[in-house]
Amino acid sequence: MNPLVLLLLLLPVLEIAVMIQVGTWIGAGPTVLLIVAAFFAGSLLLRHQGLATLRRAQETLERGELPVGAVFQGFCVVAGAILLMIPGFLTDVVALLLLLPFPRDALGRWLLNRLRAAGSLKVWTNGTPGGPAGTTRTGQVIDVEYTEVAADAPRLEESRWGADGDKGPDRRP
Repeated sequence: MNPLVLLLLLLPVLEIAVMIQVGTWIGAGPTVLLIVAAFFAGSLLLRHQGLATLRRAQETLERGELPVGAVFQGFCVVAGAILLMIPGFLTDVVALLLLLPFPRDALGRWLLNRLRAAGSLKVWTNGTPGGPAGTTRTGQVIDVEYTEVAADAPRLEESRWGADGDKGPDRRP
């Protein structure tokens, strides 16, 4: 069985067991208050840090750097905030590990080393070495999405954006 599926099946059971144990130690009321407080802390963190992450990534791009670090930091903070919003103490512990700088940086270094070891880490830059096997690329790179059009599709001239602008099947009188 896939370990992730097993974790998803066992997580609710483990969370309930931990909540019951914490409830016996501190009482039902404080346990519920802790869970509600964690939810509100996670929602506030998600609201504020989501925009801050976007701003940091844009600032990094404006400096001409790749925003990999800013995006990873932001992803960890957002994932931590979402985990705080899930009721339970085990997810809160994982959330705190993602929110604290030292464990988050250690996770980032570990992931980077894993990607390097697997050969999955490739960076393409515009005009400088950094692509596969030190290759260089010059010119402007344009990233687009497209849809292939069938040969029998209507032509531009037949649409409302055609040469006349007032004829075509899409134009309403």
